[in-house]
Amino acid sequence: MKAILHQHAQARSEAFGYQCNGCGGCCRGKAIQVNPYEAARLAAHLGIATRAFREGWTQRGEGALLAHKADNSCVFLTDEGCTVHPERPLVCRLYPLGRVRRSDGNESFTHVMPVPGSAGEYTQSGTIGDFVAVQDAQPFITASDAYADWVNAARAVLEGISDGETGSLGSAELLDMDEAVAGYCEANELPPPCDVEEKARLHLEMLYAELEMIAGGDDVES
Repeated sequence: MKAILHQHAQARSEAFGYQCNGCGGCCRGKAIQVNPYEAARLAAHLGIATRAFREGWTQRGEGALLAHKADNSCVFLTDEGCTVHPERPLVCRLYPLGRVRRSDGNESFTHVMPVPGSAGEYTQSGTIGDFVAVQDAQPFITASDAYADWVNAARAVLEGISDGETGSLGSAELLDMDEAVAGYCEANELPPPCDVEEKARLHLEMLYAELEMIAGGDDVES
């Protein structure tokens, strides 16, 4: 029996369970946004650089949204299912939940309306926290929050600039984790990190450093 869906914001301690039965309905007609961390994990799974991933697997080669096939399904969906399932983005991991992170850092979860004809089954076995853990979503949540914080910091810096001088802020090269980190390590004669978590940490350091340069050396909160 399917559980009644609660539409109010929920905490990780609240009862929730969901069993995906592989119908693929949630992989069609969706705008799946990816951040640099998710792009790097997907690229590594495919055995390519993040630039190649951006150019070949995202809409218009810009890196922000996963590309669609002609039938409007996700570029990674096949008859056998998701070909990148182990490295799927956060929004895919959390489905059918949506996560909201407020300005004070607290989070809540809401239910995404299931697609018509979905074969997924809702239960009350477990909690939202259990579901997040089973989906191995926490590393993606941590990275998503970190990049969101940088975006908010960048907006604050840009609002204080009157001459429109933004340097390389927002450029594809700066937001391309592999390329940015490799260039930084080469320039500073450092061995490039192999672990994606360490790459993300260094990448965020670089992004904040760029903000400090644009802001004229003022401290930027990281």
